[in-house]
Amino acid sequence: MDVHAWISVATLVAAMALFISKVVPLAVTALCIPVVLAVTGTLPADECLAGFGDRAVIAVAAIFILGAGLQECGVATLVARGLERLGGRSPTRSILVIMIAVAGLSAFMSNSATVAVFLPAVAVLARRTGIEPSRLMMPLGFAAILGGTLTLIGTTPNLILGSLLRKRTGSPLGMFEFAEVGAPLTLAGIAFMAFLGWRLLPRHDAQSRRGDAPLPEELAQSYGFTKNLHRKKVRAGWGVTGANLAQARVGSAYHLDVVLVLRAGRMGQRSLHPGGDLVLEAGDELYVEGEEADARRLGLEQGLAFGTADPTELERILGRGVTLAEVTLAPRSAALGKTLRDLRFRNRFGLNAISVWRGDQVLTQGTGDLELQLGDSLLVSGAVAGIRQLARDPDWVVLGENGIRAEDVSRAPLAVGLLLLAIVPPLFNILPLAISAMAAALLMVFLGCLTPQNARRSVDFTILFLVIGTIPLGTAMETSGVAAKLAQAVLFLQGHFGEAGLMASLFFASAILSTTSNNGAAAVILAPVAAMSAEAAGAPISKAFLAVAYGASCAFVLPFAHQCNLMVMGPGGYGTKDFARVGGLMTLVVASRAVALLCL
Repeated sequence: MDVHAWISVATLVAAMALFISKVVPLAVTALCIPVVLAVTGTLPADECLAGFGDRAVIAVAAIFILGAGLQECGVATLVARGLERLGGRSPTRSILVIMIAVAGLSAFMSNSATVAVFLPAVAVLARRTGIEPSRLMMPLGFAAILGGTLTLIGTTPNLILGSLLRKRTGSPLGMFEFAEVGAPLTLAGIAFMAFLGWRLLPRHDAQSRRGDAPLPEELAQSYGFTKNLHRKKVRAGWGVTGANLAQARVGSAYHLDVVLVLRAGRMGQRSLHPGGDLVLEAGDELYVEGEEADARRLGLEQGLAFGTADPTELERILGRGVTLAEVTLAPRSAALGKTLRDLRFRNRFGLNAISVWRGDQVLTQGTGDLELQLGDSLLVSGAVAGIRQLARDPDWVVLGENGIRAEDVSRAPLAVGLLLLAIVPPLFNILPLAISAMAAALLMVFLGCLTPQNARRSVDFTILFLVIGTIPLGTAMETSGVAAKLAQAVLFLQGHFGEAGLMASLFFASAILSTTSNNGAAAVILAPVAAMSAEAAGAPISKAFLAVAYGASCAFVLPFAHQCNLMVMGPGGYGTKDFARVGGLMTLVVASRAVALLCL
């Protein structure tokens, strides 16, 4: 090997050491790679900067935004609610439902974002069924990782390898080509965890662990909110038509709280904030909370049509940008001894005080005229912005403020349509994924599915810079002959064990590299090795790339091997030994299945 080859090896070793130690931020280390290669003359400057214009980088950034849009529009929340309804008291059944739902969603969303959405739902499922959270959380994390093997957009390595294969052969990996092996892999992993893996997990009593803040659904149940929820419809020409909510005196005359107003629009119903100046129109649907007798009196006197409010109506309310929160008074609060009416609570914060928990009683009538006492807890409803504003007020304490969020699921169909806009054109070779995904991501912002601020926050620039920085390193390894030397070592195993040896060596090399550094970097570095090994062995390059891709997603043995593992580690109460025991067996299941299927 010449001097440039040794520079490539030294750069690779130094980068790997810094990736593992994290002494320097990962993004900084990655961006130093093209600088070193250019300064030493190992690669021309244009090739060192090629990562900035690579299609894979653009596609990865766009997929981050699409995933955030799906989350903000409540697509994942709708799936999570279905999970709660289908999950039973059997650990096996619950794990099957959880893992199938999570894997399906993570095929199109960021793996970590999928876990973040399902964590609260799984926590609720554990509380309601009595199943220890430690039996459910690791299957949740593993399912998100497995789901990334199903599609081209499932993980960053898949996108990178698809782009690199297109450059090398002219034909990229298809959107669902990964599923040919990824689907059996995922099913094998789900079966292992559902029937055996969960039995190897530790048992932690859910009551003995510090749980997360109560979810809105749990708060509603604790305060009896769902029992006193009623739906009314404004009739044309009757009582409150044309009056605003203040004039209708729903609260003062009927002791009811208006939680949400729905109004028909061109694109379906839209939710309106129930402020005092909101003018009611014929056809408006009002969700009010209070005693049934008061609700009936309102309907009879004001000519409102009655409607049933079954338990699913709570989901409808929480899916319209409204959330519930529990608040209490701070010590030495200036609100002590005063009423909510004195404090102009609704006008200041835009929130409704639904009920007050005092001692062992839940008070639902006349909450606006109750003199507040230390120890009172209030159930309030409204927009997240109002609850955040309340949390900043020194007189109030919002319990579990960090977990408060609300989603408007009315835009879920639009978000799903934009996802299809991203993935369908590449299926029929109409547009490359980078263009279709970028167009869909822009429409996510333009159509209001995602705010520009949240779009920026959704992009993981560390991963982008890792890909940008390691692309020229992969090129340098190939042009300097380093990749060919490594390919010879792989071919040695292929000579003794056949195609299975080739696929297994690429799979485990990718798994080790991605566990110790980053899966995107592993894909870029091993791509030229995989290509040369496959060409020399007479095997399809696409199969070799798939072996690298599946290996990059085999991150089960250590908690820090994947962000999904870290996210479930705390809620599940796991230690490193738990991941080594269960994740080690999962690795054997996935690896053996992948190698066997790739050799067919």
